[in-house]
Amino acid sequence: MKQPTMKQSIGKTIHPQSGLQRGLSLIELMISITIGLLILVTLSTLFINQSKTRAELEKSNRMIDNGRYAIELLSDNLRLAGFYDSYVPTSGIPAALYDPCDKTALTNSTENLDIMRVAVQGYNASTTSTPVFSALCAAVPNVALNPGSDILVVRRASTVSLPQPSTAVSGTIYLQVSSCPSDAINYVIATAPAAFPLYLKTCATTATLAPLRPFLVQAYFVSPYDIAGDGIPTLKRVEFDPAGSGNFVVTPLVEGIEYMQIDYGVDDTSDGEADRYVDCSLCSITDWSNVVSVKINLVARNQDPTWGYSDSKTYNLGTAGTVGPFNASPYNASPYPTTYPQLQNYKRHSYTQLIRLVNPAGRRETPCASLPCR
Repeated sequence: MKQPTMKQSIGKTIHPQSGLQRGLSLIELMISITIGLLILVTLSTLFINQSKTRAELEKSNRMIDNGRYAIELLSDNLRLAGFYDSYVPTSGIPAALYDPCDKTALTNSTENLDIMRVAVQGYNASTTSTPVFSALCAAVPNVALNPGSDILVVRRASTVSLPQPSTAVSGTIYLQVSSCPSDAINYVIATAPAAFPLYLKTCATTATLAPLRPFLVQAYFVSPYDIAGDGIPTLKRVEFDPAGSGNFVVTPLVEGIEYMQIDYGVDDTSDGEADRYVDCSLCSITDWSNVVSVKINLVARNQDPTWGYSDSKTYNLGTAGTVGPFNASPYNASPYPTTYPQLQNYKRHSYTQLIRLVNPAGRRETPCASLPCR
């Protein structure tokens, strides 16, 4: 007689079936890996693009800041051009234009008045040529000129004075201006430790000697490099050694400044206002003594190239015309050194600023005959 069979429990029925699920199939595994790789590639691409964007923004911000700083630096010094303490140079036409690095002429009492009459001086270059610097300045170590950029010379006294001549730094050139009616001369320009004999209004003792101000002659130019061979165009300055060595030295100021062109406002009517703007390539001595304003035109560029970018734009440089585009000859070769990276891969920005020379222009102004002035 057949024994009746017992029904299996639900647990016993399901247990063998669940034991058959031992992992993912090869197809499922490959699909999972593929999806993971796609996600990883997407995240990596997003990270790389964000890094590139951030790097480009940093380069652009640095370029904009450098251009603004260069304009501000030049503007501040130009507004002080022709400042000689309380001394006002007498009117007259200079006998000659002097070499900005001629220290002997500056300390010569028969020549330095003509030097002070020309508060601003320059050396012109076309957008593809190299300016011809003065002989003595060109001989200063580390002077290298970038093609296409002018040279701007500013003469003035420092705004910081030494109350006592006894504290003068040896080798530094100073200006001392008299306020005493009994003094035989109005000013002295000399190199310390020479005697500075002029007095203040009291005209009394050595305790009332007139203060000294360092006399500044600053020649601004664009160099093809900051450090020789790095290929970064840099705004630099030739000036008296601030340390008082008695020599002229080159001071790097702003990296990434590629072009500097200057337009000079000449006052032909002696009213303190510019009647015409010229590059002064043909300026006479009279024209230079009548300069009352300056228009600065700069082009700044990134210090590092942006690969894949091609600069096809042109940039206005005032009366000198335009420069660019940089994706065509001759800007990828001569006159630039062929060892430098291709210039078309750099992003650029142009700047323009008009500066009135407060001291030379203000001395020409005359009060109006009746009020209110119009």
